[in-house]
Amino acid sequence: MTLQTFLRGLIVTAIYAFATWRVVATSRGNRVIECGVISLILVFAEGFAARSNAPDWVLESFGVLMLLMCFLTVALFARECYQGIRQRLGKSNNVPRL
Repeated sequence: MTLQTFLRGLIVTAIYAFATWRVVATSRGNRVIECGVISLILVFAEGFAARSNAPDWVLESFGVLMLLMCFLTVALFARECYQGIRQRLGKSNNVPRL
């Protein structure tokens, strides 16, 4: 493995870690929306990189990151749905019966 390949992998891993940390660690706003926006930005960045004749490893990296962000978006959305259903059922169980 050459040093250049190692550095590319390290940079891509750092970008992945930062993007994931930003979505998971921040408590402001809706995480589903933020993760979805990052996914959309990656779609546009990948399109721009494809038109500008970027190296193949850049396009592959964007593709992998976009896939991971889409999975994270779906997981966060499922979590929000589960919490919403759980809160709704919890509220309906606390209604006093006549």
